[in-house]
Amino acid sequence: MRMKRILIGSVRRAAVIPLLLAAPLVTAQQRPVIRPVASGTSSISGQVTDSISNAPVAGCQMQVMSGPDFQRATLTTDLDGSYALPDIAAGSYSFMLDCPGYLRSCSGRDAVDGSTPFCHVDVVLDQQREGVDFRVTPGAIARGQVMTFDGRPVTRASVRLGRGIRGEATFMVTPSTTDMEGRFELKNLPAGEWRLEVEIPPEPGGLRPPIVYYPGGLSWEEAIGVELVAGKVTDDLTVVVPRINENILTVVVPPPDATISDLAVSVLRESPLAVLRIELNAEGVGAVKGVLPGRYFVAARAASRDKQWAGFEVVDFIEDSFEARLQLLPTGSIAGRVVTDKGDLPPLDGVIVGASWIYDGAEVNPLAADEAKVAPDGSFRIDHLFGTRQLQLRALDLGWEVGAIRQNRTDVTTSGIVVVPDGTTEATILLRRR
Repeated sequence: MRMKRILIGSVRRAAVIPLLLAAPLVTAQQRPVIRPVASGTSSISGQVTDSISNAPVAGCQMQVMSGPDFQRATLTTDLDGSYALPDIAAGSYSFMLDCPGYLRSCSGRDAVDGSTPFCHVDVVLDQQREGVDFRVTPGAIARGQVMTFDGRPVTRASVRLGRGIRGEATFMVTPSTTDMEGRFELKNLPAGEWRLEVEIPPEPGGLRPPIVYYPGGLSWEEAIGVELVAGKVTDDLTVVVPRINENILTVVVPPPDATISDLAVSVLRESPLAVLRIELNAEGVGAVKGVLPGRYFVAARAASRDKQWAGFEVVDFIEDSFEARLQLLPTGSIAGRVVTDKGDLPPLDGVIVGASWIYDGAEVNPLAADEAKVAPDGSFRIDHLFGTRQLQLRALDLGWEVGAIRQNRTDVTTSGIVVVPDGTTEATILLRRR
């Protein structure tokens, strides 16, 4: 196990409004009225068949829509797959087919294209259109099991279809939840080569696990495609979940002062960004489960009667377990002034100086804001800091920019300022015209 460690340390009742008066009005635009299709002297009829076997498909629900005023009819195909829409007015009708065990799509001579579930059929006055047939494609089925790296079934995992291996967009299919044996079944899938994605349930007190891709990778690029065939079952698919929930990061924060209170400890994952609050027991020990390999920042803040305290450790987690032991030290401050070479400061009303926590030149936590307003004379002070801080100005006049940030005679614009525990570090922000 490898790791990298760095220590820094009277009540009035409201009026009762009658319900009818208080309820918002619902207009026709908000809730359109659905009307039956207009009556007339035309008709449309045909048959729905299987696109592979040419067998008739019974029990298909056909939603028929017409016109801009939400006219609609619902049909069901007979045992021989036939349907009929009689006594309708001339116009354009959109058909959408939903057949059990088949993809929700529409294909036929009047289909818009292969990617839409709608087919459009036009009829004129007194026209009896017969033989308007639709073909539906049987869905594929994927069956398998989700297992841990050491052979235990993963229950309550969510398995779904991901993007196609050749870049096809995700096909919306109802996910499957694994049973007590870790088994799943996905139905009505499109043919082709697709990724399978698995979301495993997080452990209590653990980080949210990442998506696992068939057959067991943790990145989109590691996924291997599953070949699906229309109307066929692809069986015996096994997704092996790598060691995730078994990895534990233990945090120990021994308080240096019995007067310390309001102790808050959190773990920040660098990528993908995640922040988790850790609860400590009476001995100052807490743990995080589901730790993936990568860099983590463990930070603690606390308060006593007259001081603020902080400590952190940087952990490059590999696997198995690691114990981070934080040392609480008094926080420090950065104070200074905003100046120019010629002394002609721009208006500083509303300008804010921020002190971002950085490590290895990168911002650690963009969600945390340690900042203070700049006074009219250019002075500023930011308290309760720890670690290395990079200063920035916000809401500065557009005609000005930061030329340099100096600590004594050293330029710390990019390197940042190392905060001295229980001390104040002086800094100068030099402005220049754009």
